[in-house]
Amino acid sequence: MLKRILSAIFLILIAIPLIVTGGKVFAIALGIIGIFALKEMLDLKTNQNSIPFFMKSIFYLGFLSVIYLIPFDYLNPFGIDYRLLVFLFFLYLLPTLYYHHKKMYFTKDAFSFLAITLFLGFACHGVIVLRMYNIWLFLSIILIPILTDTFALFFGRLIGKHKLSPNISPNKTWEGSICGSICATIISSGFYYLTMNPTQLEIQIFFFFLLSIVSQMGDLFFSTIKRENGVKDFSNLIPEHGGILDRFDSIIFTVLAFVLFISYF
Repeated sequence: MLKRILSAIFLILIAIPLIVTGGKVFAIALGIIGIFALKEMLDLKTNQNSIPFFMKSIFYLGFLSVIYLIPFDYLNPFGIDYRLLVFLFFLYLLPTLYYHHKKMYFTKDAFSFLAITLFLGFACHGVIVLRMYNIWLFLSIILIPILTDTFALFFGRLIGKHKLSPNISPNKTWEGSICGSICATIISSGFYYLTMNPTQLEIQIFFFFLLSIVSQMGDLFFSTIKRENGVKDFSNLIPEHGGILDRFDSIIFTVLAFVLFISYF
């Protein structure tokens, strides 16, 4: 427990100056974090068959291109140049023609890692766009999954009786989930109100509640990945906390849901 607490304090001490600084420093840091997250997904796959080093290099370069070559536009965070997508399609798919006879890289691998690259790349890009736009809005959104996880764990242990999804995450309960979303919505909405002074607070509260639910879906989604691959954590990078994806699973879904919302509303 002590090691877990110390690891958490260490992460916070690193995160605070990066968030406050913002700009290129924050963007570069997100790219590095994203690289480790992508590696964790690659390692899951390479437990089953060996992916060529050349293709791994392509995956990392493709991932960074998704993060940094898409315009950092808050009003259009997914303003993708389709030439980039087509280029990635060719980079990921065509090498299967060469590697197929070596049984090292198949079409299913190509489509799988293309999806992973876009998924994690869009998430990291969205986090950068959100921070570039407004630090207070960024903190309000990031607080939602953090507080949801914290209060869901607390109330789950305190009053939890009914399992939320026993086949995926046996420790999660409906009581913890509901209380976690309510508490996270109240606190993050209060923080948002004090720092951003919104005019339509009731709409914002409802939206924050939806984001809290989405964050829990993200947690369950990544737990499903671990179940399917027979691992407890994505890695042991962070002592007592697992890997990058173990810490950022719910944040990824929350940010993606938020940028999807602002794209339309």
